[in-house]
Amino acid sequence: MRSGTTLPELLVVLAVVAALAATVAPSAVGLLTSLQTESAARELMAAHRVARFTAIQRGQPTLLEVFPESLVVSCLSGRDTVVVWRAPGPAAVGVSLSGPDYPLAFAPTGIPRGVANATYRLRRGAAERQVIVSRLGRLRLVR
Repeated sequence: MRSGTTLPELLVVLAVVAALAATVAPSAVGLLTSLQTESAARELMAAHRVARFTAIQRGQPTLLEVFPESLVVSCLSGRDTVVVWRAPGPAAVGVSLSGPDYPLAFAPTGIPRGVANATYRLRRGAAERQVIVSRLGRLRLVR
C-alpha cells in the first residue's frame, strides 16, 4: 500500500499557508518600519551622549551636528574643528528627519551651551519617534 499526499491535499495546504502569509505580512512590515525608526532615534540619542562625554573627557567645547545623512561630533580647538566621531544618519535606514538646523554645543563641563532645546522628529511610514533635548541636556524619547 502506498502512502503519500495527493495533489488536492497539497493545494489545500498551500492555500492555507498563503492565506496566513497574507495576514501576517502587513503587520511584519509595520513592525520593521517601527524598529528602524526606533533604531534611528536611539542612534541620535547615542550621538548626544557621545558629544556630551567627549566634551567632559577632553575638556573642550564640543558640537553635535545632526543631518539626515550623518551625525557628527566635533571638538573646537582654537579656530579649528576636529571631527572625533561620525555615524550614518537616519536617512541611511530610510527614516526622515526634521528638527533644528543649528548644532548642539556642549561646554567642557558637559552642560549644553546656548540654545539647547531641540525636538527631532524621525518618521518612516506610519512609525514616528521624537527625541526631545531639554536645555539642561536631558533626553526623552516619545513614541
